[in-house]
Amino acid sequence: MRAKNILIPAFLSITCIIIFGCFHTRHIKADPPLDTITLKNMIESQTFTFIPRYVNHMSGRRRDLSSDFDITVSKDTIISYLPFFGRGYIAHASPTDVDFDFTSTKFTYTSSPSNRGWIISIKPTDQTYLRELYFRVFDNASASLTVTSLDRSSISYEGYITQRKSNTKTQK
Repeated sequence: MRAKNILIPAFLSITCIIIFGCFHTRHIKADPPLDTITLKNMIESQTFTFIPRYVNHMSGRRRDLSSDFDITVSKDTIISYLPFFGRGYIAHASPTDVDFDFTSTKFTYTSSPSNRGWIISIKPTDQTYLRELYFRVFDNASASLTVTSLDRSSISYEGYITQRKSNTKTQK
């Protein structure tokens, strides 16, 4: 009888913890899905935004991204606001120079169709240490981005492509 009195409150407590824990899970606001034709037009016209959801650095560890990070691509400008986790080979003068926060107006943009999507290579020529932004875009708008730099280890991001927003973030 005594064991029964202890098990019922313990069961109810565990049930309440599980139920209330599910209410507080993180909900990511998702943009409406893009059809393949719209996605193709965005890639060909160089007007899209990449929203990363996960970051994978070279040590193999994957991290969720909870803030509003993105790269906005247009014909004449790239605005990047991405975090960096990994190894740096050159010490920067300012701690704010660690992330991939930059605006580039001089770059080469090449895109080519690939199996179930597109490959996009962007090479900024006005960024001293940034070598290449390599996108792999799938026809369902999911995408991966690998950033290659001369002064840091390579890093990749997983996320999706969405339509470019008219208002952009101000850079540091």
